[in-house]
Amino acid sequence: MRRRQMNRSKGPYFDFDADPSLDEIVAQQGKGPITDLSELHGEFWPEDERIEDFLAALHDWRGHKRADPAA
Repeated sequence: MRRRQMNRSKGPYFDFDADPSLDEIVAQQGKGPITDLSELHGEFWPEDERIEDFLAALHDWRGHKRADPAA
């Protein structure tokens, strides 16, 4: 069985019947391998908030401090 070629004018997002290879998707999106790990590092945590406070709140939100653990 022969694979359909991806119609580049439509793109993989709109061509439901296309079965593009990984290489075709990478070529169309213009992406490539990450060579610098600092690209993945984000500065999203506010400096004035401690991680411990967040983890304590998360623990509470998940109900771990309730008397009935099944609640």
